[in-house]
Amino acid sequence: MGLIDDLFERRGSRDTPALKAAMARAISAVEPLLSQTDGYPERYRQSVGTALEYTTQLAARLPGPVTLDRGAYAKDALVHALFPDIDAISVAFTSSLDLQQYLRESPPNSEFYALMGMRRIEKKILGMEPAGMIVQRDVAQQVVYFDNHTIEAPSPSESLSRELIAMRFFDSLVGKVRERIDQRKQTKESLAADIGTLMPRLRNASDPDRAAIEQRIDNLSSGLQNIIESLNPESYASDFEAVMLHPEESLRLEQVPIVLDSMGIRRTGDDADRGRAFTFSELIGYDRRDWTVTVVKCVNLTHETFAERLDQAYRRLKL
Repeated sequence: MGLIDDLFERRGSRDTPALKAAMARAISAVEPLLSQTDGYPERYRQSVGTALEYTTQLAARLPGPVTLDRGAYAKDALVHALFPDIDAISVAFTSSLDLQQYLRESPPNSEFYALMGMRRIEKKILGMEPAGMIVQRDVAQQVVYFDNHTIEAPSPSESLSRELIAMRFFDSLVGKVRERIDQRKQTKESLAADIGTLMPRLRNASDPDRAAIEQRIDNLSSGLQNIIESLNPESYASDFEAVMLHPEESLRLEQVPIVLDSMGIRRTGDDADRGRAFTFSELIGYDRRDWTVTVVKCVNLTHETFAERLDQAYRRLKL
């Protein structure tokens, strides 16, 4: 039984194996000692369960699978829009460490599924446009293209790949919980450093300045005490709740409709009939930059090691 079945079909059990595993995974990533506190697992059940359900549904909503094979660039307008040329497809897959490890460890298989993420780039250029019987030059245009293609969570089946993707999304939310705690730790160090800087000034201060410095130290000390109390591991459950009870605020998909012609030029208004409408899915909050994402189905893609790619590049240079 897969993660989705385990999570949604066994609600009669308070803690399903999937939920137990997710709580253990999250706690281990944030602070392993949380498993020994009085509030574990009760205080984490709802927040982790909400996040796990959300990321599972989010992975299910990803578009695709888009088939990538040797003929896809010529046959599929979407693939043509996602890659600058046919060679870019091979580059994207041979440069993926996730995929290279999968291919090394898996039995030979001509077909697999994965998450593909790309950076969508829009750039203003001056190009040519037909106008009746003439061609206008230096026309302002907006070109849209995709770069930094990344492959994650490869798997022999689509369902398993989406489960792996769901856990990547879940880990992203856990990382945001950890970031909240790390930020408080950094604030603690900063406040302590500020107090340390003021103490010598207080000892040497004249009476008119002493009161102001003392007040500043008192304010900093009060803030420091609050931070120290918030860094008690038993209070970390509130960090889980802040992120995982509202996961859509930290990680979400947004649909971006764009009309593109065969050259990647964005068409709007009266020019829309000169292009083709696409709807791209933007993954917001996965890391510091947003990704355009889709699930891909890869068929008969050749596995090349880094050494083989280097040898091929060397051979091309010699020609």
